[in-house]
Amino acid sequence: MAGDAADGPKDHGLDDGGPPPSAGPVRQRLGMLRQLLLALLCLPLLLTISSASVQAVPGGNELISSHAYAVFGTPKYGPGFKHFDYADPKAPKGGALRVAYIGGFDSLNLMALLGTPPIGMVQVYEPLMRRSSDEPAMRYALVAESITYPKDISWMDFHLDPRARWHDGVPITPEDIIFTIDQAKGLVTPSLKRLEQAVTRAEKRGPHTVRVYFTQPNNPTLPTVVMDMWLLPRHYYAKHALNAASLDRPLGSGPYKVGRFSQGRWIEYERVKDYWAKDLAVNKGRYNFDIIRHDYYRDQTVAYEAFLAGNVDFRQETSAVRWASEKQLPAFRAGQIKRQVIDYRSPSFYLGIVMNTRRPALADRQLRRALMLAYDFEWVRRTLLAGHHGRLHSFYTNSEFAAEGLPQGRELELLQSVRDEVPGEVFTKAPDLPVGGNWRNRRANLIEAVRILRAAGYRYQDGRLIDKTTGRPMALELISYSPLMDRQVSLFVENARQLGIAISFRSFDSAQFRHRLRHYDYDLLLNIPMFPGHETPSIGQTLIWGSHAADQPQSLNYPGVKNPAVDKMLAQMITATDRETVVGAMRALDRILLWNFYAIPFQHDYPAPVGQMPITYWDRFGMPKKQPAYNFPIMTLDTWWSDPGKTAGHAQGQSS
Repeated sequence: MAGDAADGPKDHGLDDGGPPPSAGPVRQRLGMLRQLLLALLCLPLLLTISSASVQAVPGGNELISSHAYAVFGTPKYGPGFKHFDYADPKAPKGGALRVAYIGGFDSLNLMALLGTPPIGMVQVYEPLMRRSSDEPAMRYALVAESITYPKDISWMDFHLDPRARWHDGVPITPEDIIFTIDQAKGLVTPSLKRLEQAVTRAEKRGPHTVRVYFTQPNNPTLPTVVMDMWLLPRHYYAKHALNAASLDRPLGSGPYKVGRFSQGRWIEYERVKDYWAKDLAVNKGRYNFDIIRHDYYRDQTVAYEAFLAGNVDFRQETSAVRWASEKQLPAFRAGQIKRQVIDYRSPSFYLGIVMNTRRPALADRQLRRALMLAYDFEWVRRTLLAGHHGRLHSFYTNSEFAAEGLPQGRELELLQSVRDEVPGEVFTKAPDLPVGGNWRNRRANLIEAVRILRAAGYRYQDGRLIDKTTGRPMALELISYSPLMDRQVSLFVENARQLGIAISFRSFDSAQFRHRLRHYDYDLLLNIPMFPGHETPSIGQTLIWGSHAADQPQSLNYPGVKNPAVDKMLAQMITATDRETVVGAMRALDRILLWNFYAIPFQHDYPAPVGQMPITYWDRFGMPKKQPAYNFPIMTLDTWWSDPGKTAGHAQGQSS
């Protein structure tokens, strides 16, 4: 491909329908990272299975067989259910959906660490079981038509549906499941790497059964790691490299396959007409569009204009600045473009400035605390965000895991076990954030920051703060994926200057930015969707906060957290056998993280109160009346359909 660079992007379809590349992104978060990160951490905690058969076996360890797995609570849908309540089984198939994203892609290999894959590749693959979006912790039969396991959950048998097929017609076999698990030992994406921590081995137990042995008994979160993994065809990867960037169309078994594309510019996903699982209950009324097209733009303004021109169908709103003027546009006034707000219950993504504690200067908690005081969110909200965004107050905002008030109950019990390893404020003060918004508050915050720095042994020389680790004036680099993000941190940089800290702002294109992320090559990291949580956290949280992940390249531990108290709370959460301990451990984890000032929180990703997501779309679609509550942070449109009766019409894809 490198030899073709001088000739521009190459098309891999019938014609070139993609927009030309243009300049860098604005407020919109990195869609690719959001999608990838979302796929990384979909894992839960605690077990209750109902509508299941129980079989006594020698030794008293009963076997449970079921169509569903409940991490906690009771499955909403029993055996023989027809479809999810948030899907319409009468939804017609056909038409196209066009969505704009910022960035680009240079590989179609979702499993490799190298390269940047396009958004939406996950719909090419399938997991063993399908997670429902109107319950917090349930999975239902898909490739595995049922499961069997002992009460101690030391292993689980996955009974594969004999009808399950790859897109080339080859059956999905136990060998494919074992192959997928074995790949976790190589250089692969963290979503597969997680399997190493959950599984000891897997073995074939019959023509359609594979048994997976877990690293710990009585740990209800571990099976979900296997249930959620993207399945890989062994016969395909006998001839293709799994750990290399590639533009070869991958082989999957999901509802869509890769169709036409132009590298870095646009890609089309084609509905698989003979999809083997199209009539299963978990899929009824879903995956209705014949074509899902993703167009990539370098500039959010151009993407927005493409939407207004009718070349893009749907937007998740991340800025409300234009809303007032939009009301005067003919398409809005005529009702051709609609906007609505979707409620969600899932934890919000964390947006903010991450401080890399691998850097000796930023390993000092008091310096990080002083930098927290230099950020004036109220000014940013009023000046740049049109006053619409709420602020994040926790690493698990919008969930029961957010630490609030003083610790009590099970959380307090767990924190007592690490009392000597955490800041004293953990027990004496509720988590809070500095309040700015005017010069008086801002001045008070900076005075407090100077007091903290002097008390920590820092000194000033010619107005510059002297780095205790080097003896030189303190200088930090803040990196971003967009040059336009400097507006959000301009006052922060000026306030830091008044503290004697020089902060230089640098932006990079998506490839360079991703390289910096992978190798933790930054002091301060700006504003990507980070630390996605779930209503049922599990072992995946160790990839974000665990000490072992801090030194592993390409983990999600961006701050470089190496904290014994954090590790102990993660262990308590992972091994918990009751929901109370899970919640208590997560709140304790959040509280420890907050009082260590590993990051400076920004705004909620959407211009609405936390727990609400505004969307805007051309009125060309039908949709179920009921929307699932756990449809976040990426609102999937797999239950929508193209409505030929809508007067706006809908083009079948786009070409030029």
